[in-house]
Amino acid sequence: MKAWNDLKDMPHVYFVRTKNSEFYVNHGVKIERFDDGRIEVKNTMTNSDHYEDVPYEILQIFKDVGFEHGAFAVCSYVYKNRADKVMYNIELALRDDRTEVANRLHESYLKVFNKHLDYEERISKLSSSL
Repeated sequence: MKAWNDLKDMPHVYFVRTKNSEFYVNHGVKIERFDDGRIEVKNTMTNSDHYEDVPYEILQIFKDVGFEHGAFAVCSYVYKNRADKVMYNIELALRDDRTEVANRLHESYLKVFNKHLDYEERISKLSSSL
């Protein structure tokens, strides 16, 4: 996996060693290589102690392009999903004539969606440098 190899080649990256693996966490991603050679990539931006598998399309980015591209793709994905959830709540508030609530949610939506756009821009810059 290119992402793992990228990290191993970086002198400033430090891995945490466990009984049967070593891992690295950054940009909302945990990448872990087990002693049997298996590599797992998890989304840590879950608001809980339970990490989630990354979508297949993003996993392919880690495999083929590298860690930084993949990590930024995870961040973009997470913030886009959060923005979509806030937008859904805005729609519900407007249906119930709760415009004040919808206005407050809209501010939250803009913050979250701007984070999504920021990561999309970072991905674009990285892609142009390939």
